[in-house]
Amino acid sequence: MTFDVKACGARIRELRMKNGLTQETLAEDLNITDVHLRRIESGVRGGSIELLIEFADYFHVSLDYLVLGRGGRTDEAKEELNRIRERVEHIMQLL
Repeated sequence: MTFDVKACGARIRELRMKNGLTQETLAEDLNITDVHLRRIESGVRGGSIELLIEFADYFHVSLDYLVLGRGGRTDEAKEELNRIRERVEHIMQLL
């Protein structure tokens, strides 16, 4: 699998929009310009590895998901794990 700068940018844009953030707000939070963020989101240019790590940390996703689109989102994995734990606890109470 190779790095697809457009797909990575699209994932960043999707995460930003899902979290109700404007480009200006996200750029300010990450200490980059909104122009730089627009270029990353549109796939015109990629971010440095340091910046991609900041994106992953900011959105609570794995770097593997952000860069390659695989591995899943850590927040969704945590939610699924919590649902499983709740089901197990419920079953244990029934026994």
